[in-house]
Amino acid sequence: MHLKKLTFRPQDYPKKDIYPFSLNVFKTSPSLEFDTKITFFCGDNGSGKSTLLKAITKRCGIYIWKEYGKTRFNYNPYEEELYRYIDIDWTDGKKPGAYFSAESYEHLATIIDDWASCDPGLLDYFGGKSLITQSHGESFMSFFKSRYKIEGVYFLDEPETAL
Repeated sequence: MHLKKLTFRPQDYPKKDIYPFSLNVFKTSPSLEFDTKITFFCGDNGSGKSTLLKAITKRCGIYIWKEYGKTRFNYNPYEEELYRYIDIDWTDGKKPGAYFSAESYEHLATIIDDWASCDPGLLDYFGGKSLITQSHGESFMSFFKSRYKIEGVYFLDEPETAL
């Protein structure tokens, strides 16, 4: 276990009536204790699971891969700012790690394939073969098996989509 506790700081939220700060869970939960090696966030759509996972990831200093260049209608500048208002306590010091999102995986797999065209040995880090030439489920499993052997803290958002 690498993470011990997450503490919310609702008194510091810049806006109380705008997502994500308007979600009840972020206003009324003082903290979350992590006392198992694996933690699952469960809840309805829109309950803040992905938002919380991204906030923890960012607070841990882990880069979140995302596809750039997409525009959105009604952009919310606060949507990805929750990480600024939480504190993380580590069990045994800060660890490296990664964030996985089914939402951005296809783009990442395509980029890895592009890089492999210049350096085929790169695929050894991802199971030995192109991620985009495998089935959806095989590709996910190949990625998981190769990348999560390395000690670290890993955040997975909807990894079950390939099942």
